[in-house]
Amino acid sequence: MNKKISVIVAVYNTEKYIEKCLRSLLNQTYQNLEIIVVDDGSTDNSKEVLKKYSHNDKIKLIYNKKNSGLSYSRNVGLENATGDYIGYIDSDDYVDLDYYEKLMQAIIENKADIAICDMKIVDEETNTEVISKCCNSDKFNVYNVVNNGLAASACNKLFKKELISKYKFAEGKVNEDIAVVIPTIVEAKKISYANTYYYYVQRGGSIQNSGFSDKRFDIFYGVKTTLERIKDNKDYESLKDAIVFNQLVVLLLYVIPKEKKFFSRYKVLKKYFSLINEYDVKNNKLYQKFLNQESRINKIYYSNLVNLNVKRLFILDNLWISLYHLLRDVKHIKQRNIISDVSLDDLKKCAIKQNSYAKTNIKISVVIPNYNYARFLYERVYSILNQDYPIYELIILDDCSSDNSLEVINKIVSNINKYINVKVVPNEKNSGNAFSQWQKGFKLASGDYVWICEADDYCKKDFLREAIKPINKNENIVLSYTDTGFIDIEGIIVKNSLIDQIDLLKTGHWQKNYVNDGQNEITNYAYLNCTIPNVSGTIIKKDDYEEILNISKTFKQCGDWYFYLNALKRGKIAYNKKTLNYYRLHGNNISSTMNRKKHLLEIKKIYSYLENNDNVSTEQQKNMQDRLNFLEQVWGIK
Repeated sequence: MNKKISVIVAVYNTEKYIEKCLRSLLNQTYQNLEIIVVDDGSTDNSKEVLKKYSHNDKIKLIYNKKNSGLSYSRNVGLENATGDYIGYIDSDDYVDLDYYEKLMQAIIENKADIAICDMKIVDEETNTEVISKCCNSDKFNVYNVVNNGLAASACNKLFKKELISKYKFAEGKVNEDIAVVIPTIVEAKKISYANTYYYYVQRGGSIQNSGFSDKRFDIFYGVKTTLERIKDNKDYESLKDAIVFNQLVVLLLYVIPKEKKFFSRYKVLKKYFSLINEYDVKNNKLYQKFLNQESRINKIYYSNLVNLNVKRLFILDNLWISLYHLLRDVKHIKQRNIISDVSLDDLKKCAIKQNSYAKTNIKISVVIPNYNYARFLYERVYSILNQDYPIYELIILDDCSSDNSLEVINKIVSNINKYINVKVVPNEKNSGNAFSQWQKGFKLASGDYVWICEADDYCKKDFLREAIKPINKNENIVLSYTDTGFIDIEGIIVKNSLIDQIDLLKTGHWQKNYVNDGQNEITNYAYLNCTIPNVSGTIIKKDDYEEILNISKTFKQCGDWYFYLNALKRGKIAYNKKTLNYYRLHGNNISSTMNRKKHLLEIKKIYSYLENNDNVSTEQQKNMQDRLNFLEQVWGIK
């Protein structure tokens, strides 16, 4: 793989992001790379940041005389490119360190003209990621790629230069990619899929919160130009339907309704009709397929949305949007807030229900380590007592809280202790370490398995039943866990799965339920990162873990990972892909106060431990080093 790649980075007022972007490019595993940075008259400190790279042989800096737009900058970059292949990256985004190696590998192995990958949409405020696929089907071909919202993006692709150079980006337009990228895909002899990610940074939720600017209507110009350029293709009609639906119809279905101002939205609906009318949306096959796949309520909403627009009943169309979104928001609040208000009476009822369950062969000891989480204790205890599987005992540990936790705990206990085997163990002095509480919990527990329930987390009522299922069939399981999601301080779901953050190697291992040998789990997956996201979503076989936890206490961020690695050597691990546990994000927990430099040192400490105690392969060592390099780059640690 010695073909040269030119990466074009257009910069405009991204001083906060450009270094992270450039580091992700400079540290690429693919070496034959030139980086062409075009500054489009930035008025912030972007130019000062770029000066740091003026002596770097891999970077070619170009400064536009005036602000001329993204399209102009990309065209200038392409004119100065000397590579055989062209990549584009926006200056506030970044890529995996092996990004271009994998794209080029996909091109060479498949003798393709273009390689395409998935995106991860990174929310800047919450630092959560959502995967956006580049193809909606298992069958990767031109039609299925074009029939996707990412088809028009230049950024998640690597192009043969002679192909992408055929068309210039339309200067003065937004949504400028489409009329260049889609015709290039259609005209390519072959396209290929690369198993890597482009990270698109969604800044400040701006996409969701912004109004609908008239500039967004430039997409109609782009679609018209695109269709003209591909009109001689044998699959023109099906490609046209895909382009019109994914690039234009979705504006009416999803984007325009986000405009919150009623009269502004009315004007947008009128202009939209004047531009969309020539495309006969009602008979678009993909639109019809879309309706057929929707629920009855959504089908009524979307069909009326289009029908009223086609009939030019713009005021009714606008009112219809307002009504639907009012109803949807009410439903959304009910669905996304998984936690209802909990009273002492609710806890008592759950305790009575728990007391009515028949005894089971496998006894579960529940341990709640608490420190200053008084406000969450009713909710937490409710989620435990509400399980549809019996708990054997409830042990509440308070680590010398300075809030009113003990008062709340005593109220809870006085209402449930007639029905539940419950004990409270307060510390006279704060231990300063979560794993000290784990140690105490394991010592006090008398059940077969221990469920450590962090006091600020939450779970669904079937968590225990699902976690126990594989253990009923295999007594050698030492750890059984489910997928975990994030909730915010108010109990609103922020992210409903953490699989994308666990599966760093993109193995697909967590796409289905499994039982695996513990050592095999370490060798293939858990050696690289902590693959059990939250102890609250895990039940652990009762055993003597004293020595292990003594070492876990020497860590600040990676103590749980060290514990799991050692526990896995004692038996098997089971996983359930349902999201049944929720980790709460707020200002006081470890994840929010993480010291990145210390965290990196602890990861190195784990890797050193594995290298000294396990047969770490050359491939594993490479993956470890790649991860360290990546974290140094994205965390800005030198």
